[in-house]
Order: sequence, then structure tokens, then C-alpha cells
Amino acid sequence: MKEAMDELKSEAKAKLLFWNKIESKAVKVALVFVFIGLIALKVFTTVLTFDWLKNLFA
Repeated sequence: MKEAMDELKSEAKAKLLFWNKIESKAVKVALVFVFIGLIALKVFTTVLTFDWLKNLFA
């Protein structure tokens, strides 16, 4: 369990280091929009599919 927590911490530090190295605000904004878009796509494909709607009204 401790090894997993250490690995998680090291990955979080690596991501933060990557984020801090990006100097362009436009690139940072683009990455945020891509991240939000991926989350929205995941929600849409898992919750709002036509099969789910069909079963909801059946």
C-alpha cells in the first residue's frame, strides 16, 4: 500500500512539474479545454447513450 502511495505521489509531482514548465498560457488553456472535453465525452458516452434513454422510457 505504501508503494502505491509513493508511486501516486511521484506521478503527481511529475505532472505538476510538467505543468509548471509550460510557459505559454495559450497551451495551458488548450490543455484545460482538452481535459474538460475528455471528461464531457466520457460522461456523454456512459450516461447519455441512446440505449440508456430507451431503457429509461420503456
